[in-house]
Amino acid sequence: MPDEIGGGSVNLITTDAGDLYDQIITGLQDAIGEPLYPGDERRIMGEAIVAVSIPLQCSVQDAARQVMLRYARGEVLDALGERLGVNRIPAVAAVTQLKFTLSEVRREAVIIPKWTKATDGNIYFATDDEAVIEAGETTVTVPATCTGAGSIGNGYPPGTIATLVDLIAYVEKVENTVETAGGDDGETYTVDGDDRYRERIRIAPSALSTAGPERAYVYWAKTADAGIKDVAAISETETYTQECDVVDGKVYIGGELLVPDGLTVNGQAEGFAYEYENALLVITLQEPLSQEESVTVALTHKMDGRVRIVVLMDDGELPDDEVLKKVYEAVNAKDVRPMTDVVSVAPAEPVDFDIKLTYTTTPELEAATVQMVEGEGGAIARYVADQCSILGRDINPDVLKTYIMRPDWDETLSGAIRVDIEEPKYKAVADGQVAHFSGTVITSHNLETQARWDT
Repeated sequence: MPDEIGGGSVNLITTDAGDLYDQIITGLQDAIGEPLYPGDERRIMGEAIVAVSIPLQCSVQDAARQVMLRYARGEVLDALGERLGVNRIPAVAAVTQLKFTLSEVRREAVIIPKWTKATDGNIYFATDDEAVIEAGETTVTVPATCTGAGSIGNGYPPGTIATLVDLIAYVEKVENTVETAGGDDGETYTVDGDDRYRERIRIAPSALSTAGPERAYVYWAKTADAGIKDVAAISETETYTQECDVVDGKVYIGGELLVPDGLTVNGQAEGFAYEYENALLVITLQEPLSQEESVTVALTHKMDGRVRIVVLMDDGELPDDEVLKKVYEAVNAKDVRPMTDVVSVAPAEPVDFDIKLTYTTTPELEAATVQMVEGEGGAIARYVADQCSILGRDINPDVLKTYIMRPDWDETLSGAIRVDIEEPKYKAVADGQVAHFSGTVITSHNLETQARWDT
């Protein structure tokens, strides 16, 4: 098995074909007491043993490494999760609303039984509850759930689930009134699903604390929905102003949980320096501030016991109200939240950016470079996916430039000679924010007959 399985490269036994060959042939020669030259039947037998030993050694290596969380996958990973009480998040079925219509007004009520199914010919939805079309009415709308769990049930527009499977007297028509949505594949037995599950197992010990550590809140938030990509637990802050006396050109403010970054003195962000140690903030003023008898300091501090959980979904999407509700319930459970904490849940705050750039290539590599930069799965698409998938990741145009000039995801690709990036500009992104691509991308390229790198 390749070392890439589960990440890392810990080798417990020899799996290198060259090393095994040397060990087995050398061992045979030592046992026989004479060299075995090519063509010798005994050497040929040894070479056959090498061919059999390599896959066997790899299998043993893979089985042995799976006892470690880093390498475990599939059902072995499930077993490791069970030790900490962490189970794989199951798939969730998509939901919609089914509207049933009678052929004509009836004098008696018509009952739509629970589990009544409708289909488009491929996917099936069944009603969640019994419904009644009252006498004198012709329609009723009922919540319905896909009979198959996972994202397979998502994305069917209104009116497409329109064939009644379980026939009901007098019902002439059925259709979904809203697009089907909400289906999630959960933590599947794939590389991505295993990686998500593995990360929850890794941080699970933090959930055992009752003191409300950051990683515990992250762990419990991620258990709420398999589509959650990233979570940040942030201490809420507030900014206040305080009139302070100046003593020998300095101001002293005591207190824990202060956040001195961004403080101002008399409305200025300069003209002073500060140190914050052992819960004491010392502000050293420069002239003319040092000549004042008192100054007004604007300062931020963390609010004791106030926690904000910020959630980001797959592909940089923001969570809907249903996901936020599930996360809120998970982190506010009585056996999770410390009694002194007040916990709120919010979607990530998007920080928009555009892409506008010009790159240079040679005529010989023009088509390949254009595809590499602008094509599906190319440098721009990869940058957007990576930039927008993690909370608090600064918008960094240098990373985009690196992707374009050094496309290391494929050894056959040649990067651009030069890249001039007008947008995005570098922008810091806070923990509760996420970079969000606006969709505006403007690219152009120039040609140079020679790269002039080696000359």
